[in-house]
Amino acid sequence: MTLTKPGPITSLDELRTHLQYAIGVELATIPTYLTAQFSLRESSNSAANEVIQSVVMEEMLHMTLAANVLNAIGGAPSTDPIPGVGVSPIPRYPTKLPFLGALPEIHLQPFSPAAVDEFIAIEAPVPAQPDPEAGGYSSIGAFYDAVASALRRLCGPEVFAEGRRRRAGCQVTGEHYYGGAGSIDEVVDLDTALAAIHEIVAEGEGLPAQSLRQTLAQHALTGAAADPELHVEDGDVEGYGWRMYSHYARFREIRFGRRYRPDQLVEDQPAGDILPVDWSAVLPMRPDPSSADYRGTPAERPMAEANRVYSQLIDLLYAAFNGHPEQVAAAVPVMYELRYQSVALMHMPSPLDPTRTLGPAFEYTRTSAAAAQPPRVGASVSSRS
Repeated sequence: MTLTKPGPITSLDELRTHLQYAIGVELATIPTYLTAQFSLRESSNSAANEVIQSVVMEEMLHMTLAANVLNAIGGAPSTDPIPGVGVSPIPRYPTKLPFLGALPEIHLQPFSPAAVDEFIAIEAPVPAQPDPEAGGYSSIGAFYDAVASALRRLCGPEVFAEGRRRRAGCQVTGEHYYGGAGSIDEVVDLDTALAAIHEIVAEGEGLPAQSLRQTLAQHALTGAAADPELHVEDGDVEGYGWRMYSHYARFREIRFGRRYRPDQLVEDQPAGDILPVDWSAVLPMRPDPSSADYRGTPAERPMAEANRVYSQLIDLLYAAFNGHPEQVAAAVPVMYELRYQSVALMHMPSPLDPTRTLGPAFEYTRTSAAAAQPPRVGASVSSRS
């Protein structure tokens, strides 16, 4: 199959390929959001920082849910280029998302109106129709619609039974998962697979266009809409009863510097309480850094170290998806180290532009940590039947 051909998905092989890239789609958003978050100067933009952090944690949840679905139907999450496609699910930036040519190119850039506009475009609800002229699916929602449809058509009880046998011990559950809103459950059958996909969709990346015409008040009560797919509010409840709106709505509040009023439609410009945003309190990182640009300069070593930490994080997460769920906990201190390395880079002047600083390139290379985590005994080592 190609990266430009939208559904329908016609085989388990194609469905597993889509789910490999579903993990990658969720991962692809994390570095761009983290770059903006890490560029915020200390003690500034606390509201924006909290929003971005909450979204990042949900994207981690989405990665894990997609991996659970892939494992449940007998596939093995992998960082390798997918046979028949030839592209790794792990992105290099700037990047275009596989299957999703209609979405904007994703960049690594400091916090700014342009960066938040890109976040809004990534998370925007659009009609869930394939668009071959746009290079694949028209939205992340259309992509997940195709995945859900294929699960219904192609995955009977025998597929999940075989997945449990081949991928025993590869489900990441709530006892392993760290932080964030939402819930994560073991995927064992069609119902739980569809529930996992719905959890991903409901939090913002796959919302239908109809959700733009919902008021915020309509989504303040779980089950208020007849069709749960129309919820703009994603259903998650934090402490003190605070409900979390979709990623799209949260980023729009940052962009306009105001909260939504309960009576507003999501397509309206937020016009409620002020959400303080200081666009100037940002470290001047040079956008879309590449370690290759700094070879032979004093920046080469710190850039390489940040890439090493990022690669270690990815390998720990993929080890968790492949029969070592305890590695989710091991990844937590690596996340903090990644933040430390990234912020340190953003305080170092760039040899290429003294008015700008370095920044993390988020370039993945398999680390020794990957080799140290063998596949679980009896687990499939390929996404193909």
